Amino acid sequence: MTAVLTGHGMTNTNLQRFHLIEEATCSCEDEYQSMDHLLFHCPNLSAQREVIQQQIGTWPVRKEDLASKYQKEFTAFVKVIDFDDIQQTA
Repeated sequence: MTAVLTGHGMTNTNLQRFHLIEEATCSCEDEYQSMDHLLFHCPNLSAQREVIQQQIGTWPVRKEDLASKYQKEFTAFVKVIDFDDIQQTA
C-alpha cells in the first residue's frame, strides 16, 4: 500500500528509472505508466475504478483521501490490480 501511495510501486516509470526496461509507456498506450496514471486515468482499470466510485460515492482527487477516509475500499481496489499484467507494454 505504501508503494502505491508514494508512487514507488512496480510501474513502468519506476522500472525505466532504474534501467530495468527501456520504455515507460503504459500497456494502454495513453501515457507513461505512473502510479497516478494507474489510479486515476488508465482505461485498463476503468472497471475497477467504477467499483470503488460506487462504493464511496465519488472519486477523491487526492491519494491521501483514499488512504485515510476510504482505506477499506482503496485496499480492495489496489488488491485487484494485476501489476504483472499492467507492466506489459503493447
